[in-house]
Amino acid sequence: MKFSIVAIILFGLFIFPLFSSARSDGSMQEERSGTSVYSEIDAYIAREMKRQRLPGLALGIVQGNRILYLKGYGQADSSGRPVTPETPFGLGSIGKSITAIAVLQLTESGKIDLDAPIQRYLPTNFKGAEFISVRQLLNQTSGFTQISTFSNTLSSVNNQYQDAIEKNALSYAEKFLKQTKQTEHPYTYSNANYVLLGYIVQRVSGQSYGDYVKEHIFEPLSMQDSYVTLEEAAAHGLATPYRRIFGYNVAYDGPFVYIGGDSPAGYMYTSAKDMSHYLIAQMNGGRFEEDTVLTSESIRLMQTEPVPGTYAMGWSSDDINGLRVIGSPGGSLGFQAQTFIVPEQQLGVIVFANVLDAIDAEWPDTHVITTTHIASGVINLLNEQPIGESGLSISQKYMLINGLLFILSAWLLYTTARTAKRCLGPWSPDNSNHTKISIKVIARIVLNFAGLFMILLLSMTQVVPVWHIATIFQPDVFLWLKMMTVLMALKGSMEIIRLVRSIWHEKHQS
Repeated sequence: MKFSIVAIILFGLFIFPLFSSARSDGSMQEERSGTSVYSEIDAYIAREMKRQRLPGLALGIVQGNRILYLKGYGQADSSGRPVTPETPFGLGSIGKSITAIAVLQLTESGKIDLDAPIQRYLPTNFKGAEFISVRQLLNQTSGFTQISTFSNTLSSVNNQYQDAIEKNALSYAEKFLKQTKQTEHPYTYSNANYVLLGYIVQRVSGQSYGDYVKEHIFEPLSMQDSYVTLEEAAAHGLATPYRRIFGYNVAYDGPFVYIGGDSPAGYMYTSAKDMSHYLIAQMNGGRFEEDTVLTSESIRLMQTEPVPGTYAMGWSSDDINGLRVIGSPGGSLGFQAQTFIVPEQQLGVIVFANVLDAIDAEWPDTHVITTTHIASGVINLLNEQPIGESGLSISQKYMLINGLLFILSAWLLYTTARTAKRCLGPWSPDNSNHTKISIKVIARIVLNFAGLFMILLLSMTQVVPVWHIATIFQPDVFLWLKMMTVLMALKGSMEIIRLVRSIWHEKHQS
């Protein structure tokens, strides 16, 4: 998700004949110079998929109450199964707006008061729960932080059962609800806010979060390819998630694809077709065809930031070529997505892709990912505007990263070989002159072992949970880092041998 990506970037970088399936509903836009705008979009997406090495991509474009264009591009998995508009992808943090709808539905029915303290909806009296309102959770102004949620992510990964949300929410409550007076907090993004909101939905509605979302959001919006668990999505054709390993896409089937306890914060699965229905409801006062999920007043509320440039309720505002847009990126391991709504044009775009690593984020605006660029480009094409800069391709990024890793590796191998030659080769007075016991020599030896000790400490404990998250999202760089620390420790060992030989020779010469 968005701030998980921020932490990964900080740690990670510090250091197709095309298969397609298409369908369109409603009217197409006017032809331009004999070439449909959708043909331009197809060509643009094909080019970007090649540049960014995207295995598969799904696109939805809506305007008003109509679906203008739905299309799948590329492959959903290694078998060559084509992506279609019905192929489920990971939704990521875009799912927070779904949780916001659930809360606002219960608000409209009188079961939740947005300005009531969350203490009213929690099972026990958590210290500080009386000073945080439901609205603050929705607007991410509770004071909770994102980086502190990573330990919960790691500990809850194996709990995919019915009580996962409850356990995770109560853990967040114990961790964050500590303040003893009413305080106004600035906007700070945190998954904990929306996990607690999902738990409140469960408590108030008497249903599990998943059952509530299916009955009150997915069903009325005819979101038939949308799921709240990985198991359901996988059984209905979920696209395979990929990670990038030194520039190559590698399928991932490990446990971190799905964190059940964090599902209200974004671990849900849906398709371009279903999200098109969802965007239509967002642009039409909560209505899709004959069903309504929210009043127009509530839709307006969830799309309005309390302070410009902060966070509404699942949405944030932005600007594309002078057009005001609201939207959200979404990221989970192996999946990325971006949705935009252009209110003045009643235009909506959703883009999904089934690969994500830290390198997909732009630096320093790490909330901007590959699908963000593509969705922006689609909006520009629809408005006959220049597509804009797409930044470096994945090949170019990895050329820089792999080149840097190669240079550092070569330098370390060279210095290790020199140390080995001096340590294991014939002894000479010159060797002795450079290895007399001194603070400098001891410091050099300690420094060679420091990296290995640090890696072991970080890997075997959860002192810094973001380390584990980073190794999951960017395994190639961290594998290299571990190998280099082992090599440095080997170099340090040879420095010790060299020092011992020096001392031994000095004693025997005297």
